[in-house]
Amino acid sequence: MLEDLPQKLRKIEANEKVAAIANRLALLIFNVPSLQSFLIDSSIILGNEHVVKLQFDFLKLPKEVLGDIERLLCLNQFKDYRFLKYIKNGQARTGLEIEIDPQKDLPGTAYDYAF
Repeated sequence: MLEDLPQKLRKIEANEKVAAIANRLALLIFNVPSLQSFLIDSSIILGNEHVVKLQFDFLKLPKEVLGDIERLLCLNQFKDYRFLKYIKNGQARTGLEIEIDPQKDLPGTAYDYAF
């Protein structure tokens, strides 16, 4: 419900670990100008219980670069991620969705995630 949205957003912003991971992934993407030019949007969504979804929306990426993106973003460190193919507003898109449970998937203290 829309009434719950501000409360959910506060919960996401309060988690320093998720914010640090999202910022670091964005910085890695912005270090590659060709990949940055394909990036349309990104978002953080609170899922069930404590699970958070990081989503990146790109214009259609060639399938040959998906392996490079996996290595660039170290996606093998995350248990659950997937690439999506879809059409939005008549444009072919490639999406990247990463599910993270900060309590289980992100060990360490706030110090480890500070800049």
